[in-house]
Amino acid sequence: MAYITVADFVNKFEIHTIDIDDAKLTAYIDRYEMIYLVEMLGKELYDLFIQGVIDEEAIYETLYNPFVEQLSCGEILNSRGVEDMLLGFIYFEYQRDAKVQQTNIGTVKMKSENSERAGNLNTNIFGRYNESVDTFKAIQQYILENDSVYPTFRGIEKGYSYLTY
Repeated sequence: MAYITVADFVNKFEIHTIDIDDAKLTAYIDRYEMIYLVEMLGKELYDLFIQGVIDEEAIYETLYNPFVEQLSCGEILNSRGVEDMLLGFIYFEYQRDAKVQQTNIGTVKMKSENSERAGNLNTNIFGRYNESVDTFKAIQQYILENDSVYPTFRGIEKGYSYLTY
Protein backbone atom coordinates (compact mmCIF):
# COMPACT_ATOMS: atom_id res chain seq x y z
CA MET A 1 0.00 0.00 0.00
CA ALA A 2 1.53 3.30 -1.07
CA TYR A 3 1.10 6.09 1.44
CA ILE A 4 2.88 8.63 -0.73
CA THR A 5 3.09 9.33 -4.46
CA VAL A 6 5.37 11.29 -6.77
CA ALA A 7 2.91 14.21 -6.53
CA ASP A 8 3.63 14.50 -2.77
CA PHE A 9 7.22 15.65 -3.38
CA VAL A 10 6.50 19.39 -3.10
CA ASN A 11 7.51 22.25 -0.82
CA LYS A 12 10.10 21.00 1.68
CA PHE A 13 10.52 17.73 -0.22
CA GLU A 14 10.52 19.19 -3.70
CA ILE A 15 12.68 17.50 -6.25
CA HIS A 16 13.31 19.78 -9.21
CA THR A 17 11.06 18.79 -12.10
CA ILE A 18 13.92 18.60 -14.59
CA ASP A 19 15.72 16.08 -12.39
CA ILE A 20 12.71 13.96 -11.50
CA ASP A 21 11.98 10.70 -13.24
CA ASP A 22 8.45 9.65 -12.20
CA ALA A 23 9.04 5.95 -12.81
CA LYS A 24 12.31 6.01 -10.91
CA LEU A 25 10.86 7.91 -7.95
CA THR A 26 7.86 5.55 -7.89
CA ALA A 27 10.31 2.65 -7.74
CA TYR A 28 12.00 4.28 -4.73
CA ILE A 29 8.62 4.70 -3.02
CA ASP A 30 7.75 1.07 -3.71
CA ARG A 31 11.14 -0.10 -2.47
CA TYR A 32 11.52 1.94 0.72
CA GLU A 33 8.03 2.54 2.16
CA MET A 34 7.65 -0.95 3.53
CA ILE A 35 11.28 -1.18 4.65
CA TYR A 36 11.04 1.91 6.85
CA LEU A 37 7.62 1.02 8.26
CA VAL A 38 8.66 -2.55 9.13
CA GLU A 39 11.81 -1.22 10.79
CA MET A 40 9.71 1.24 12.80
CA LEU A 41 6.97 -1.18 13.88
CA GLY A 42 8.22 -4.73 13.40
CA LYS A 43 6.59 -7.09 10.90
CA GLU A 44 3.57 -8.16 12.96
CA LEU A 45 2.57 -4.65 14.02
CA TYR A 46 3.25 -3.45 10.46
CA ASP A 47 0.67 -5.93 9.12
CA LEU A 48 -1.86 -4.80 11.73
CA PHE A 49 -1.05 -1.15 11.03
CA ILE A 50 -1.62 -1.50 7.27
CA GLN A 51 -5.05 -3.06 7.78
CA GLY A 52 -5.86 -0.75 10.70
CA VAL A 53 -5.22 2.38 8.63
CA ILE A 54 -7.42 1.00 5.83
CA ASP A 55 -10.16 0.24 8.37
CA GLU A 56 -9.62 3.64 10.05
CA GLU A 57 -9.07 2.09 13.47
CA ALA A 58 -8.26 4.80 16.01
CA ILE A 59 -5.17 3.12 17.49
CA TYR A 60 -3.51 3.02 14.07
CA GLU A 61 -4.76 6.41 12.94
CA THR A 62 -3.07 7.84 16.06
CA LEU A 63 0.27 6.47 14.86
CA TYR A 64 -0.34 7.49 11.25
CA ASN A 65 -1.37 11.12 11.83
CA PRO A 66 0.81 13.92 13.24
CA PHE A 67 0.69 14.25 17.03
CA VAL A 68 2.34 16.02 19.94
CA GLU A 69 2.30 14.25 23.32
CA GLN A 70 3.98 15.24 26.55
CA LEU A 71 4.99 12.34 28.76
CA SER A 72 4.74 12.42 32.54
CA CYS A 73 8.54 12.83 32.71
CA GLY A 74 8.20 16.04 30.66
CA GLU A 75 9.57 14.66 27.37
CA ILE A 76 7.66 15.91 24.34
CA LEU A 77 6.98 13.50 21.50
CA ASN A 78 6.49 15.33 18.21
CA SER A 79 5.44 13.23 15.22
CA ARG A 80 4.94 14.91 11.86
CA GLY A 81 3.00 11.82 10.76
CA VAL A 82 3.85 8.77 8.70
CA GLU A 83 3.48 10.49 5.31
CA ASP A 84 5.93 13.27 6.24
CA MET A 85 8.34 10.73 7.70
CA LEU A 86 8.27 8.58 4.56
CA LEU A 87 8.71 11.64 2.33
CA GLY A 88 11.88 12.54 4.25
CA PHE A 89 13.33 9.04 4.10
CA ILE A 90 12.54 8.54 0.41
CA TYR A 91 13.73 12.06 -0.46
CA PHE A 92 17.04 11.13 1.20
CA GLU A 93 17.37 7.83 -0.66
CA TYR A 94 16.48 9.37 -4.04
CA GLN A 95 18.65 12.47 -3.72
CA ARG A 96 21.62 10.53 -2.37
CA ASP A 97 21.54 8.26 -5.40
CA ALA A 98 20.85 11.13 -7.83
CA LYS A 99 24.35 12.51 -7.32
CA VAL A 100 25.68 9.85 -9.65
CA GLN A 101 24.15 8.26 -12.73
CA GLN A 102 24.65 4.82 -14.23
CA THR A 103 25.48 4.94 -17.94
CA ASN A 104 26.69 2.46 -20.53
CA ILE A 105 30.25 3.68 -19.85
CA GLY A 106 29.96 3.29 -16.07
CA THR A 107 29.07 5.52 -13.13
CA VAL A 108 29.30 9.24 -13.82
CA LYS A 109 28.83 12.40 -11.77
CA MET A 110 26.90 15.25 -13.38
CA LYS A 111 28.83 18.43 -14.16
CA SER A 112 27.54 21.71 -15.51
CA GLU A 113 29.56 24.34 -17.29
CA ASN A 114 27.13 27.21 -16.74
CA SER A 115 26.15 26.84 -13.12
CA GLU A 116 27.52 26.17 -9.69
CA ARG A 117 25.80 24.44 -6.80
CA ALA A 118 24.93 26.66 -3.88
CA GLY A 119 26.46 25.53 -0.61
CA ASN A 120 26.52 21.98 0.62
CA LEU A 121 23.34 20.29 -0.57
CA ASN A 122 24.16 17.29 1.61
CA THR A 123 22.96 19.36 4.57
CA ASN A 124 19.44 19.37 3.10
CA ILE A 125 19.51 15.66 2.35
CA PHE A 126 20.69 14.66 5.82
CA GLY A 127 18.39 17.22 7.45
CA ARG A 128 15.34 15.64 5.81
CA TYR A 129 16.51 12.20 6.88
CA ASN A 130 17.14 13.23 10.48
CA GLU A 131 13.75 14.97 10.76
CA SER A 132 12.20 11.69 9.64
CA VAL A 133 14.20 9.87 12.31
CA ASP A 134 12.68 12.28 14.88
CA THR A 135 9.18 11.22 13.83
CA PHE A 136 10.23 7.54 13.65
CA LYS A 137 11.50 7.76 17.24
CA ALA A 138 8.44 9.72 18.46
CA ILE A 139 6.07 7.07 17.09
CA GLN A 140 8.13 4.28 18.64
CA GLN A 141 8.24 6.04 22.01
CA TYR A 142 4.46 6.60 21.88
CA ILE A 143 4.02 2.87 21.22
CA LEU A 144 6.30 2.00 24.16
CA GLU A 145 4.34 4.35 26.43
CA ASN A 146 1.16 2.55 25.32
CA ASP A 147 2.56 -0.97 25.11
CA SER A 148 -0.68 -2.62 26.26
CA VAL A 149 -2.36 -1.22 23.13
CA TYR A 150 0.51 -2.30 20.84
CA PRO A 151 1.77 -5.61 22.31
CA THR A 152 3.14 -6.83 18.96
CA PHE A 153 5.64 -3.96 18.64
CA ARG A 154 9.09 -5.21 17.59
CA GLY A 155 10.56 -2.17 15.87
CA ILE A 156 14.26 -1.53 15.68
CA GLU A 157 16.17 1.54 16.74
CA LYS A 158 17.19 3.99 14.04
CA GLY A 159 20.02 6.46 14.48
CA TYR A 160 20.68 9.83 12.92
CA SER A 161 22.83 10.10 9.82
CA TYR A 162 25.66 12.50 9.29
CA LEU A 163 27.90 13.37 6.39
CA THR A 164 31.39 12.05 6.78
CA TYR A 165 34.29 12.92 4.56
